[in-house]
Amino acid sequence: MDPGKYANDGTLWLEKGIPLEFNLEKLGLWLKEKGPASYLMFGITYECQCKCRHCCVGNYVKEKHRELTTDQVKNVLDQANKALAINFFGGEPTMRRDLMELISYASEKSVFVFLDTNGIKVNMDYAQKLKDSGLDLLYVSIDSPHPEEHDEYRGYRGCFEKAVQAVKNALSVGLKVVISTYITKENLANGDFERVIQMARELGATGVRYLLPTPAGRWLYNVDVKLSPQEEERVRRIAEYPFVCRDFYFQNQASSRCRGIADKEYVYISPYGDVQPCCFMPLTFGNVKEEPLKVILDKMWSHPMYSEPCIFKECPMLSDEFRSKYIDPIPRNTKLPFRM
Repeated sequence: MDPGKYANDGTLWLEKGIPLEFNLEKLGLWLKEKGPASYLMFGITYECQCKCRHCCVGNYVKEKHRELTTDQVKNVLDQANKALAINFFGGEPTMRRDLMELISYASEKSVFVFLDTNGIKVNMDYAQKLKDSGLDLLYVSIDSPHPEEHDEYRGYRGCFEKAVQAVKNALSVGLKVVISTYITKENLANGDFERVIQMARELGATGVRYLLPTPAGRWLYNVDVKLSPQEEERVRRIAEYPFVCRDFYFQNQASSRCRGIADKEYVYISPYGDVQPCCFMPLTFGNVKEEPLKVILDKMWSHPMYSEPCIFKECPMLSDEFRSKYIDPIPRNTKLPFRM
């Protein structure tokens, strides 16, 4: 993941004002000893207090006994050394008792450590522990500026209040905090997407990350959620980089493609060890319990799907052609992710 690719005019993203603190020694080591993947999205549990209607991993069977152990997660982090960013993901990663230990370990193996959360457990004490463990950036999900609507989407009463308080708590202990939200046709049309951005500014958040509505997870076969090209263009006009970023903290709005996948720099590892192109794509090329990470990545990145034209234009899960070739043929009763 060459940072120079992530700004409109080719200047380094660090010069565009993204307020991440970083260790020069760590950055230098990454540039010299770059691991097999620059951005590792690591799902460490499918457990969660919420039942979000749009959950991108909501169609995976919860089998807690299959979760990677602490030592197994650390082993994968050893194999991924050195990464630019390790992003712990869920489910809800705060459900794991060893989270602080994993953050601390990941901090030694990468330049940045990120964490996605619904905010429910992030009280002041927990926020301080995240900070002390070496977390660089906290993503807190807020789906709507309206408390009752957010709670309904999440299936958890009081979730909005806890998420907002989590933002305040994390900021107060010195963490960088980005509000993570997703766009729908409705919240784009009624202005709620812009209201979330305004709310983030009022809270003093570091920024906003938005996700386009994607037929994945509980929406896997609901292609009607996709925005039209005109709606996507409106999103790009609203999103003011670098305060508002799409998908990744290093990605601006100049392109609709997912650079992480297109440049073979991003990988998702599930709580059970499945190696997938991303958390949205229910396809796996191997399991880290059975094969080394690099062996699986070499196999994955040499697959013909990485030469599909759509890969270099847009999120492949938004491509009708890609879906007809790789998603639609998956038998509906198959346990996901589907082994390629």
